Amino acid sequence: MITPRTIVLGQTVHLEVGDFTVVSYANGSYRLRDELTGEYQVLHHSELAQQLPPGESLETADPVDTWPLQDVLDGLKPVKKALIPYLQQLIDGTPIDGGEPNPSFALDISKTKRLDYTIEALGKVGIDMPLGSLKRDLGKFEKKGIAGLVDRREGRKEAAFARVHEDVQRALAEILVGYKGKSTVTYTAIRAELDVLLMDRFPTPEDRPKMPSLSTLERLVKHMSGNQNPTTQAKRRQTAALSPTGMHRPRLVFGPGDECQMDATTLDIFVRMPSGKVDRPHLTALVDKRTRSVVGLNLTESDPTSIDHAVLLAKALVPRRLRPWAKDYDSFGLPRMPWTKHLSKKQIETFDSYCPYIFPTRILIDNGADFKGTVFGLACERYGVSLTEAPIHDPTAKAVVERFFRTVKTKFCQFVPGFSGGSVANKGADTVRGALLTLAELGELLEKWTCIVWQNRRHAGLEDDYEEGLDHSPNTMYAACIELTGHFVLAYEEEDFINLLPTEERTVQAGGIEFDGRKYDSPHLAPMRNRKRGSDNATPKVVIHYDPSDEHRIWLRSPDDAGWITCHWTKERGMARPLDEAIALDAHRRALDNISFSDAEADVMMVRFRNRAVSESVDAVAQEARDKKKEEKEQRAANTLANILTPDTDSSNDFTNFAALEAAAR
Repeated sequence: MITPRTIVLGQTVHLEVGDFTVVSYANGSYRLRDELTGEYQVLHHSELAQQLPPGESLETADPVDTWPLQDVLDGLKPVKKALIPYLQQLIDGTPIDGGEPNPSFALDISKTKRLDYTIEALGKVGIDMPLGSLKRDLGKFEKKGIAGLVDRREGRKEAAFARVHEDVQRALAEILVGYKGKSTVTYTAIRAELDVLLMDRFPTPEDRPKMPSLSTLERLVKHMSGNQNPTTQAKRRQTAALSPTGMHRPRLVFGPGDECQMDATTLDIFVRMPSGKVDRPHLTALVDKRTRSVVGLNLTESDPTSIDHAVLLAKALVPRRLRPWAKDYDSFGLPRMPWTKHLSKKQIETFDSYCPYIFPTRILIDNGADFKGTVFGLACERYGVSLTEAPIHDPTAKAVVERFFRTVKTKFCQFVPGFSGGSVANKGADTVRGALLTLAELGELLEKWTCIVWQNRRHAGLEDDYEEGLDHSPNTMYAACIELTGHFVLAYEEEDFINLLPTEERTVQAGGIEFDGRKYDSPHLAPMRNRKRGSDNATPKVVIHYDPSDEHRIWLRSPDDAGWITCHWTKERGMARPLDEAIALDAHRRALDNISFSDAEADVMMVRFRNRAVSESVDAVAQEARDKKKEEKEQRAANTLANILTPDTDSSNDFTNFAALEAAAR
């Protein structure tokens, strides 16, 4: 606990109006005697503190000063004990070994040099001390002797903002609750609200608690509001409010198609629609969670309907057909997928054997009316596909497909002509004036990018379990999963050797504890999630124990020291099926042996695809213009010839103009 400031009877207090001696104390007030005139006056303790001159304060009663010398020495750390003779040598030149004085520490030597010599001498005995720390210890030693070296921070357990009046904290809490769902404000506005509320509740200034300073109010608001700080962006607060407060439970899937996520978005590209207008198309995507493979895509001119989703499902249930650009697979050296070994020669020539074929057994959708339409529901029911609606106000329920949309924007859309920038502020003035793709051309380009780039690009969500920094592509993960199945088993428990395991310090976040690139979580971490220190608003760290040969679990002590908390890896293979280990190993080997693209290579390929698509589009437009011009020229020549050969009824013109006839024939 912080040592309180006290006044001792008989102490001399230096006020702005003179020096006074403390005579007595009663009912919160001091009786003071003027040392110059001998007159007495009574001051309340708060008024006495306010009349102290700037820079002065009441004396502090330090209990360490009353300790016996041996108790003071026992309370010192070993480093501080070893520092005492060096500090004494700095003050008066007394040698540390009791021998002859060291000339380097003579009093005529400057203090700066003596400090440098001391640091050098401490380094020789294995004590590494910065110059600033040595200066602070020297000042404490000169002022209070050995007692000044005692660490007074140990045992301090004062609660956060214990010095802020309870009425102030209660009033501020009411104000913060009132800002829920409101626009962003500043700390000065919150302080004004607090000031008015306190004045209304405590009309008498003597009874009114002291208002905290702006900096104290800022720290108090951050401590009390958490992720609902009214000074942060309203959209960020709204998103943070949707985050679950309990343990995060990821929906683990075993094989391809066990869960496919479906959603729609508006692409940030202006294209020429079949109707002739220029607008942004709507993209509907069906993405497999286990492998991150794109099961199906659909581009529509307007908002997709239930019928559009049924069409997309039909496309997903049938393997992709070979496209004219399929020769690019061989040019990049991409392998065929394992499922194609069961196809006949004719089927291999028909189907795209370089892409996965995934049958979606369950599709996760949102609560939109188009996804809950009758046509789409009946189509799924006919083919045995289960539909699951995502929870309301849960932005992370379809994180896989949302991540796909973000990658489409950054890795595809910004390279295509007509890129809108994603917002009005980023849209260029000439966005829709250049060469734009048609909706069909955009669909062909997007399909090509998906099959070649996305399916073979390393994905951060498919991290390798055996080599840090190695990620899998959707195709390599699919190839590893396609032929392996299994069943669930229970995870084993071991706690006997926890105390002997190595330790690390980590923070407990909303999603658990991140360690070695993995997330670990437990329902018993609830009291420690997003906990903040009152002094600096920092997240305190906890000590975790881990087994280097077992990445499935970590352990830490419970807050009340009641026992160990076992935190499991959120993607733990033991919670899935036993052959998950074989899948991970096979995926690891395939990721090392097969070709996959980095982000830079993917961007370069997208530029090449863009240039080729734009070039073909421009050539087609130019050829169409040339054909039209030629047709107009031929039509003009035919009209001229017809006018010449038409008989003239005028008797004065009985002869044919052969010169004009020859010119028209040419």
